[in-house]
Amino acid sequence: MTEPASPVLFSSYLSWLDIPVKRQRTFLLQLAGFSAVVVLILLIDFSSFSADVEEGKEAPKTILCPRSISFIDEKKTQELRRSAEEKIEPVITHLEHAEAEAVVKLERFLEEATLFYQALHDRPEAAEGAIASYFPNERLLEPDGLRDLLALSPMEFDRLKRSAVQILRNFSQEVITARTIELVRGKVANSTKSLPGSMRFRQLIADVVKNALSINAIEDEKQTRQLREAASRSVAPVMRSFAKGQKIIEKGVIVTADDLYVLRTIENQIHKNRVLALAGNLLLASLLVVISLAYLRLSRPQILKENELFRLIGGLWLAALLLGKIVFSFGDAYDQPTLAILLTPLPSIGILMAILIDFQVAMFNQLLLGLLMLLVAQANARFAIVSLLGGVIGILAWRTSARDATMRSTVGWSGVKVGIGNSVALLGLLLLDAESFSFMKVREIVELVGFGFGNGILSGILTNGALPYIESFFALATSSRLLELADLSQPLIKRLAEEAPGTYQHSIIVGNLSEAAANAIGADALLAKIGGYFHDIGKLKRPAYFVENQTGGNRHDQVTPYMSSLILVGHIRDGLDLGREYGLPERVLSLIAQHHGTTLISYFYEQAKTDTEGQKVNEERFRYPGPKPQTKEAAIVMLADSVEAASRTLTQPTHGRIEGLVEKIIENKFNDENQLDESDLTLKDIEQIQQTFVRVLSSMYHGRIDYPGKLSNQPKGGSDGSPHQQPPKEDPS
Repeated sequence: MTEPASPVLFSSYLSWLDIPVKRQRTFLLQLAGFSAVVVLILLIDFSSFSADVEEGKEAPKTILCPRSISFIDEKKTQELRRSAEEKIEPVITHLEHAEAEAVVKLERFLEEATLFYQALHDRPEAAEGAIASYFPNERLLEPDGLRDLLALSPMEFDRLKRSAVQILRNFSQEVITARTIELVRGKVANSTKSLPGSMRFRQLIADVVKNALSINAIEDEKQTRQLREAASRSVAPVMRSFAKGQKIIEKGVIVTADDLYVLRTIENQIHKNRVLALAGNLLLASLLVVISLAYLRLSRPQILKENELFRLIGGLWLAALLLGKIVFSFGDAYDQPTLAILLTPLPSIGILMAILIDFQVAMFNQLLLGLLMLLVAQANARFAIVSLLGGVIGILAWRTSARDATMRSTVGWSGVKVGIGNSVALLGLLLLDAESFSFMKVREIVELVGFGFGNGILSGILTNGALPYIESFFALATSSRLLELADLSQPLIKRLAEEAPGTYQHSIIVGNLSEAAANAIGADALLAKIGGYFHDIGKLKRPAYFVENQTGGNRHDQVTPYMSSLILVGHIRDGLDLGREYGLPERVLSLIAQHHGTTLISYFYEQAKTDTEGQKVNEERFRYPGPKPQTKEAAIVMLADSVEAASRTLTQPTHGRIEGLVEKIIENKFNDENQLDESDLTLKDIEQIQQTFVRVLSSMYHGRIDYPGKLSNQPKGGSDGSPHQQPPKEDPS
């Protein structure tokens, strides 16, 4: 059987995103949770609407429509449609001779009734047995009616015969169908009530005529129904519209049936819209998340691998949407839309994203958040446009700011530029909305433009205030955080200087070498420098086991090669533990973890082979755990670490010897499982790094003029610098 399409599609997309298989399940759960929170934020409605009123009683409060809404008034629509149907006359087919047949039937009955009346008028008690013989045809009166007929006077009987025929002829002119015959008989009964004579006389005429009436037309029910349905459909639904904030009912007013109907319809409509909104928001949120991931895969795939930055983007998205929802709802609740403009968080989020991640990622995500902000603001274009433009201006302002200024100053001036941009945008929107200059209110303009500028100032303040907390929470290596770590009075650096002075000196030089090399190839020089400073902090746990800190004997002489390799490898793990304890950013920790890659500790490996007298030695036990350097900065720190250590072994560090040493170290990194193949370094980068190392080391080991006489540092017969060379450090590889 073939696999379902959805899992295959997800798997293919995750593979394209370069998400490792073992991380895909966790990654999907994180995405699902993130999308669910986004949809929840979009669905949250801080304004409550309830039709909690009773018909015929006073409204307990003034009720306003919570949003612009339109609905069909089903009651009024049905009334109009019934009226339209009633105006359509039935489609009928007249029956020929129906009227004549009814008159003949009545006259025949009257002839039989005349014989019956003449024979039995004087002896009505004999009528019971004679009815059948006198009325062989259809009788138009029941036996009781026939007996009442005998009680009439001769004058009344004659008048009944004349009136009955005339009344029948009159009503036979109407259209009488099976559906309307009872209605016509009712009209007959009503018409006879005004005739002169006794009640018995009038009742007899009514009964005779009603029973003589017959159908004179056949109604085409199917065609009639079609015409009436067409007339009903032609009636347009009655639409009722309420603007947002429009008064539905005022406090203290008696609630009518129509008021109650409107309130309940609006309430039902809002609940119905929420179901549709859930589906719509879910689709849009999922689409924008997919687009954002695709952009990161194409432009910054490293972010998908760095969990902290990925979580940071998600956190900033949620913060922007939640704060945007709150401030818009706040302004909406108090009918103060300018408050939402003042407090919109998107500019601050944009600046934070530019500072903490980079310009391009911030700009792209700002556009996506601007679209979502339109949903947050319930299609309030002014709020969404100003929020989006403010964020874009903030990102551009940060990008173009002078880097020689302090972080706080740069962010503050970026906020000022956001305020100016907001003011211009709001003024433009006001001009578009106004019909003419005469209708524009100066106070409204000043208030709105002032709130737009105020948002820029608040954005700068919020960004500066939130930045340290975000850096700490996500353990980010921002420029400001790295500048703090570059201070040599940092607690960890001070501990290194006091407890492992040799490692401290080594780390400072590695940091300087890394900074120079990173500058040469356009990598992050500050990050590389900090990586150099902190790469060996794990040696603080056992400083005496590392040669640069040894002043007496070598402690490795007292342990086996296996134990020595464990101690050397352990300084990576110890460094990570210590770095996390002191709150170092994850990017710095990654440099600590990668600065030896998976290189072989060759000195102790060879010693182990010698000690075992030719027995096979597991090489993996003498390799660092890795991973190999994943970034240019990690590769630079690795090379700088090895080059600096090896340079201390040179007895005469001339330019040529330094150049040969650097070339040998870099070549060794290629030969040892190609430690640089995952770092994105090009051959041109490596060549520039090599030249930089040679230049910096040559300047460090430049020659000095020796003063003759008592000031001379040159012992008799000693070569320049040879008695003063430092002992070798740990194996440079």
